Parts: sequence; structure tokens; C-alpha cells
Amino acid sequence: MVEKRSIIETLLSIREASQILGVSEVTLRQWTDEGKIKAFITPGGHRRYSRTELRKLLSSQTKMHGIKDLVSELEGSVDVHREISRKAIEHTSWYGQLTPESQEQLGQLGRGILNLIIRYINDPSRREATIELTRGVGHDLGKMLAELGLPLTTSVEAFILHRDPIINAATQLMKKREGFTGRVVEAIPMVAHIMDEALVSLVAAHQQNRKEINGDSKGGTR
Repeated sequence: MVEKRSIIETLLSIREASQILGVSEVTLRQWTDEGKIKAFITPGGHRRYSRTELRKLLSSQTKMHGIKDLVSELEGSVDVHREISRKAIEHTSWYGQLTPESQEQLGQLGRGILNLIIRYINDPSRREATIELTRGVGHDLGKMLAELGLPLTTSVEAFILHRDPIINAATQLMKKREGFTGRVVEAIPMVAHIMDEALVSLVAAHQQNRKEINGDSKGGTR
């Protein structure tokens, strides 16, 4: 968007502005024409840019890239979760009693929670719906673990083992990309919140299922 400016202030040439943004003059002209950044026209017809407008554009780009990087980190954590299962869970007595179908179902539920976390961060317009879906997956996971005979404490411990890498993905990104910390810092409590919702639903479903099983057992002995 090109505008005329009557108030005199120190403005930057297109060459200086493009150097600050780290893009070519051609790209900056295109962004101006698309309305991504404002430019002011001198009496001689040259484009000039204010530092305020440059900071706005840099800030918006930083926020966008920060979230994309976090999503990429989360998507890349699938292998980490597999390794956790292999090292910490596969050697437990209860895991050895699982059928291949049960193992696959647990894996699907875990991947479902991860996908919903990514959606929750990446799509603000659907966060309420995403929370509800996450509670549903947490409920299904708690019910399944209870039906498999896992104690509640073991179920929670297994969940937390997979929770840590997801939180760590955000904190590690902060260490690697200092320029992106603002938006990523905002995402950390969001990640924790949606995982807490899944865990609360898991615990509630597990407790309810165990009550039902114990009630049926007592009823059968009468």
C-alpha cells in the first residue's frame, strides 16, 4: 500500500528497508503492492518506509514462524514417543500382556492427542471444539487402560512419560530460536492446558470404569 505523507520524518529508502527485512527490493515492492507494509511517496515519486512499519512486519513474521517451528517440533516428536514406549513401557509386565490390537489402539489414541495439540496451537478459531475432542480422546484412553487392568497410578505415569517431550519441544525451541520466544512462550501454557484436559478426562474415565467393574463384581457375588 503506497501512501502520501505530509508530516516530515526520517524515512528509509527501499534499499535500506529491504536490508533490514533481509529481502530483495523486488520482494519489498511486491509486499508493498499487496498491502503487507505501508510505503510513503516522496515528491520525487520514490518509496520510503518508516521504522515503525518495518518493526510491525518483522513482528508478524516472527510470530508466524515461531508457531510453525513449534508445530514442526511437535510433529517430529513421534519418534521420541515410540522410543519412550520401547524403553520405558514395553518392558513393564502389563505391556507384555497387551494384544497387538490393543497396542495399536493405544498408539492411535496417543497420536490423536498429539494431533489435537497441534491443531489447538495452530488453529485458534477452533480451540473450544479441539478441547472437547481432546477430552473425548482422554476419556477413551482412560477407559481402555482401566479395562486392561492398569492401576490408575500406572496409567497416569504412562501419560506423563509422553507429556514431557511435548512440553520440552517448546522449551527447546526457545533455546534455539531466541527471536521466536514471544509466541512460543505463549504456546507453552496452551500445550500444558490441553494436555491437562486430556489427563483429567483420563483419570475420570478410569475411575468410573473401575467403579463399574467393581460394582458388577460385587453384584455377581450376591
